Order: sequence, then C-alpha cells, then structure tokens
Amino acid sequence: MVRSSVVWALALIVAGLIPPGGAKGSEPRLTYIVPAAAESDDGEPERFKIPDLIFADGSGMPTHLAQFSGRVVILTFWSRTCGPCLKDLMLLNQIQGQFANLPFSVVALSEDSTGSIGQVKAFLSKQKYDYLKPYGDINSGLAQGMGVRQLPSSVIIDREGRVAQVIEGSYPWASTETVARLRQLIAVP
Repeated sequence: MVRSSVVWALALIVAGLIPPGGAKGSEPRLTYIVPAAAESDDGEPERFKIPDLIFADGSGMPTHLAQFSGRVVILTFWSRTCGPCLKDLMLLNQIQGQFANLPFSVVALSEDSTGSIGQVKAFLSKQKYDYLKPYGDINSGLAQGMGVRQLPSSVIIDREGRVAQVIEGSYPWASTETVARLRQLIAVP
C-alpha cells in the first residue's frame, strides 16, 4: 500500500515550443504533472513513468525521449558556462563510452540561452566528448517545466521509462557505487 505522502520530484513538464514570455500567437504549451516517486510500505520508492519529452537533436530536429524506450537514460541539464556541468559531462562521456554496447544513453540537454545546437555540437567535439551527442532544450522549456533549480541537474530513467532517481548538482558518475547501480538498472529488462 502506498503511503499518503507523495514525493514530487518532477512537478510540471512543459514539452512545447513557446518563446520566453509566452507571446501571443506562439505554439501551444503541452503540460504534464508527473509524480516522481512515492514510498511503499517496504521503504522502497515506487517509480512513475516520465511522459514523452521533446528536445532538439544535433541537426536541430525534434527528438522524442520515447525514442530511447527500452534503455536506461541519464537525462542531464547543463550549460557551457557551468563549471560543475563540465566536470559531469566529462564523467558522463566516459560512462557512455563504457556502456556503448548496452541499452544505455546519456541525453545531455544544453541549457545555453545563447548559441545554436551547432555551437553545442562544436563544443562537445572540441572537448573530445566523442560519446555524447548534442541535444538542446528548446527555449529551456523542459528545464523550467521540470522545476530544474540549478545546473547540472539529472534524472535517471529506467528501461521502462520510469524515474529511478533525481539529482540536483554535480554527481560522482564514475564512482564504483554509481556504475554498479547503473549496471543493475541496465540488467533489469
């Protein structure tokens, strides 16, 4: 039986193309309310499915989170001007390379308000982050809608598309414990 208190880690997800300020004539906003976890009687959090999110790929085309179905996904929000983000990106690039042949993907969404997806692509290439693909959060809609309060922030999504963990701030991605936890999530179909 689920306890009455629900922990809301993801509150409101906006997956639409809307200019800052919500100008008239802009694209409609798609809104979702997503409970991330509730505690069961055994103390283990229950996982809730994350809705399909839309973001830009390296060519600027819309990409759906649903395209990563069946994979463990680390969805991380970052910026080129954020020191802790760059440290995390280096570690996430290593993890993506280590798990390249497994059902696992790092979706690193750039939150840079200036610049294009092409600049994100060039930045990743310059840093030699060969395993990370460039993705961008269109108008920062996802970050705002998910209540991201700081960069970096990440969500680990299991193979069934459910939120396994929400992380604010830098994280020890290469630690033995984290790698073991990711392997455990990958092994569970």
